[in-house]
Amino acid sequence: MYLLTLHEPYESPEHPVSINATIVQAQTLLHPRVPQPDGGRMYRCLTEFPGRTPGCVVPLSTLTFELDGGRLWPQVGDWERVVDAVVRLARHRGCDAMRLGLPRIAAVLVGGGPTTVHQLQHPNGSCFQIGPVERQQHLEELAGHVRRFAAERPFWPGINLVPPPSEPRLMPYQPYSG
Repeated sequence: MYLLTLHEPYESPEHPVSINATIVQAQTLLHPRVPQPDGGRMYRCLTEFPGRTPGCVVPLSTLTFELDGGRLWPQVGDWERVVDAVVRLARHRGCDAMRLGLPRIAAVLVGGGPTTVHQLQHPNGSCFQIGPVERQQHLEELAGHVRRFAAERPFWPGINLVPPPSEPRLMPYQPYSG
């Protein structure tokens, strides 16, 4: 499984556009340079949630949705510190990562939860909606890119990974109901 995080854009000489998203293999959350046990608990949320399929790309916004719209993050950990550490690790090649410059609409889609409907405006002033169907299509497209990359060589999560914490015994899942 893979974690997709959106973050502040940064420039990179090998990319023609600003990098505003990073995809890492789930085990990267167990890297010793990622705050622990928070990273380990996020790893468990990512890998233990019922119904996840191998190779899927899970946005941080999906984890937030599954943690009651974010209300349960305090029981899991400081996701902002973890994401900052993961992005820093990816930038400095401490793990394999897909560093992406997502277009605005794609970033809106993956930044919102799995049930969010967005009202957007065309430059001519007309409005349109995008939501769960377009989000899922985009995530499947990203998962295809990840599969092709991983077919050449598996994503390397880094070295000296720590085991995930065993506590809490069950993670506090409660998908947001509105």
